[in-house]
Amino acid sequence: MNHPFFKSLQHLLIYAGAWITVTVIHAAVLLFFYDISITFSLIDAILFNTLFALFGLSLWYIVAHSRFNKSPILNGFITHITSVTLLLLIWISLGDLILSFFSENNLQYYKFHSTALPWRIISGIFYYSILILIYYIINYYNDLQERSIRETRLNEIIRTTELDLLKSQINPHFLFNSLNSISSLTITNPAKAQEMIIKLSDFLRYSISQDSSSLVSLKEEIENAKRYLEIEQIRFGNKLQLEFNISEFCFEKLVPAMILQPLFENAVKHGVYESTEEVYIKTNCHSEKGSLKITITNNFDPEAKTKQGTGLGIKNISERLKLMYQQNILLNYEKENNLFTIELAIPQNS
Repeated sequence: MNHPFFKSLQHLLIYAGAWITVTVIHAAVLLFFYDISITFSLIDAILFNTLFALFGLSLWYIVAHSRFNKSPILNGFITHITSVTLLLLIWISLGDLILSFFSENNLQYYKFHSTALPWRIISGIFYYSILILIYYIINYYNDLQERSIRETRLNEIIRTTELDLLKSQINPHFLFNSLNSISSLTITNPAKAQEMIIKLSDFLRYSISQDSSSLVSLKEEIENAKRYLEIEQIRFGNKLQLEFNISEFCFEKLVPAMILQPLFENAVKHGVYESTEEVYIKTNCHSEKGSLKITITNNFDPEAKTKQGTGLGIKNISERLKLMYQQNILLNYEKENNLFTIELAIPQNS
């Protein structure tokens, strides 16, 4: 694992700055409270704090090892007791060895040095504890970051899986209806049945090529929806009338793939299928408050016997929009004055 203080120059400067501050305090204590000369105060402070700063960098690997080796608390306690003992032994011995070259002729400093062992042990344990605590905090923060990344990735996988499930539920529903339409024409009008099969093939090719969470331009989505509507127009002829009022501005905007086809299917199923008169399916689009508002309206015969549907198409679209945009109520519909209107609000980033 990368050392946290070596990740960037800024981190290393912060670490060095903290030890410089400790060194200044150390020298000031020796100078004002122990009446040691400024020269030897600085030598002692710089030497011992520099050594501990260097040794302290290696303590990270003890903490990092404990992150991956999930040992009991007692084992961790023994590890730290052993490491602090060895660190103090090496730190004080090496510091005393180096100081012996400077202090043998200074009786005042030699007197302080001969009684400084308890003070060095206490300060060494304090430094060790602070560094270990900082490393554990960094370690804990890294764990939180990795857990957050894993949870985000898991949520993305779950979200994609749910979208795939919703999409897989819509496609067979459409395919079943289309094959029924083709079946009814194979005897009465084979040429039209063949045309419907070609258009169905084009539609399914588009459907399969799109990921469940992918975005496409509204123009592509409308063109694909028209393939479905043309299939139904072959069957119903002039009984099905289409009207699209969509500006070039709207055509360029992005919408979820395969989001409109179930709505047109719903309009055909509950409008054209049940009516003896012409049914108009009108599609409008405009931009409003950062969203693309798409409205699909169809008339219906209120006296016709309505075929009970499962509501799967509208429900799935609502769920897809909620999953993709993390917003509720992006789909609304109403039935009034022999008109059924459904409105989608597709949030836009630009």
